[in-house]
Amino acid sequence: MKKYHLILILATSFFVRCSDSGLPTENQLDSSINGKTVLFARNQKFSLELDLHADGGYQWDCQISDTTIARMDGSPSYRPKNPGVLVGGMTVETVYYRTINTGRCTITLVEHRVWEKDVPPINTVLFGVLVE
Repeated sequence: MKKYHLILILATSFFVRCSDSGLPTENQLDSSINGKTVLFARNQKFSLELDLHADGGYQWDCQISDTTIARMDGSPSYRPKNPGVLVGGMTVETVYYRTINTGRCTITLVEHRVWEKDVPPINTVLFGVLVE
């Protein structure tokens, strides 16, 4: 029975990744997705991990161009980038998403201090989502 599940998982993974569009399909993304488009099926979950300068008062804000295509799925989670560091240091924020309907949308995230209105963000991540 265990062999059957392993074969099923591997076959599913292979067929999901074999697409004639040539777009990447990943469930766990990071900042290297910036400027790219990713392909997902309907009702698929995915996450995005981003470094965060939380100790400097920064936060990531997310905008989705069409929330009928994809939406955030729950609250972000946080963990230290270097677990051995007790105070300060970089944090990793994981944002969770779910696709809803077929179509295209753009997800834009900016890392900034919310109280600094006229200061540009220190980081921006922008990527496309194509749901088939």
